[in-house]
Amino acid sequence: MPKPKFLSSDRTSNFGISVSYFELPFFLNPLHYHKELELAYIIEGYGTRYVGSSIKSYQKGDMVLVGEELTHVWKSDQQFYEKDTDLLTKAIVLKFYPDFAGKDFLSIPDVYPINRVFEKASGGLHIQGKTNKTIGSILYKMLDQSSLEQMASLIQILSLISKSEEVEVLSNFDLHKSSNPKEKDRMNKIIQHTMLNFTKNISLDEISNVANLSKSAFCRYFKNAVKKSYNDFLYEVRIEFACKMLLESNVTIMQICYESGFNNPSAFSQIFKKAKGVTPNQYRKSNMIVNY
Repeated sequence: MPKPKFLSSDRTSNFGISVSYFELPFFLNPLHYHKELELAYIIEGYGTRYVGSSIKSYQKGDMVLVGEELTHVWKSDQQFYEKDTDLLTKAIVLKFYPDFAGKDFLSIPDVYPINRVFEKASGGLHIQGKTNKTIGSILYKMLDQSSLEQMASLIQILSLISKSEEVEVLSNFDLHKSSNPKEKDRMNKIIQHTMLNFTKNISLDEISNVANLSKSAFCRYFKNAVKKSYNDFLYEVRIEFACKMLLESNVTIMQICYESGFNNPSAFSQIFKKAKGVTPNQYRKSNMIVNY
């Protein structure tokens, strides 16, 4: 397998905008977050993306806008890690700070729709259809643009997203409503630990320790921040993972139950039906897609 290579240098402008083209055997980053917003456009490759509480497949053409400090990672499928594979992952990644056009830019009344895009991006935005194709073309052009041209292109992209009906919010709650850096860091630790360990048993003791809170204080904190219990959130993450397995594999529903982090097939079926309105078997039959 060839070593990872970076085909174009980061073009970081005076406006805090960087556009990069990547060609790699597989995605390398761990689960992470950062201050910039990030628009990721997959040119080639497939796997699983984790954005906030969302777990979904990605493939060629996938496009997601990740909000500032939103936990995320793109994980290539196992085939990309095999020794003799010719598979490659190609992507364009645009990163920018909210104030890329100056601190007063977002206070202009006509720019309010872009403010709304930033707010929605706190849960991650999946961009599809004609909007996806138009923005994809702009991203290619941005690789060779000057700093000023990049800023104009970014405003065009954000305007397109603000007007589009082909945009889906991925994560069903805002992980970062608090403006307190300490609280944001605490929530990110909780989410990271959950996304890395949801297929295992996560006890209340364990997750409370991650948050550095007592069990009772953790339950109050999480319910207040997320408007649901931690168990409900954990079930949602596991169900999303189970849905992916149901659609993309032929393994038994019992095996999916255990691999998703549940330890009781009956409880798994009940929780799944409550979340999706159908049983796991009905979901598979009505939504089955052709695997890669």
